[in-house]
Amino acid sequence: LSRSMDSTDLTPDRLTRARLKLLDLLEHRREGQTALIAYAGRAFAVTPLTDDTKTIAALAQTLETDLMPSPGSRPDLALDQARELLRQAGVRAGQVLLITDSAEAPGLAAALARLRTDGHRLHLLGVGSEDGAPIRTSDGGFLKDAAGAIVIPHLDQSALQQLAADGGGSYVRLTLDNRDLEQLLEALERPALEDDAEPSPLQ
Repeated sequence: LSRSMDSTDLTPDRLTRARLKLLDLLEHRREGQTALIAYAGRAFAVTPLTDDTKTIAALAQTLETDLMPSPGSRPDLALDQARELLRQAGVRAGQVLLITDSAEAPGLAAALARLRTDGHRLHLLGVGSEDGAPIRTSDGGFLKDAAGAIVIPHLDQSALQQLAADGGGSYVRLTLDNRDLEQLLEALERPALEDDAEPSPLQ
């Protein structure tokens, strides 16, 4: 829920498309428990692990970037929060899906290492385009940086692919059809490999 998710390179914006895809994913979940974590400059558990996907879906529809008390993008904190929820539930081989448009954050490599040490896998759903687009503000203008330049967040697919590979999981880019959903469901339902071999990233 960082401000970059308000970018309009996807119609109507990245966050709306990501939310719709998450709702589709929840609707198609066949078994197992699911938790939902939201993050920007901090990470919060929206729901603990539960099989009540309808409640998760209802809460997911209320999430907006302006609800987050701390600006920024700290996926490392989200991974630590996911790891803690899995630990509390006694899950030894969990599947974590990070829905994001960026893999840049201090401490991300360390957080991923902790997640992997506990036996969990990290998958990524990339949201956005390489070209990017400006971020609209409430006054009708565009978000600018400290130097006065318009901020245009770009999707770095190579970095996200590498992060998924390091996490032992798969990378999928958000699509307007169901190709991404099918790939995600296959990846999330794939059992952990005993030899911990890493599957090839999904395109």
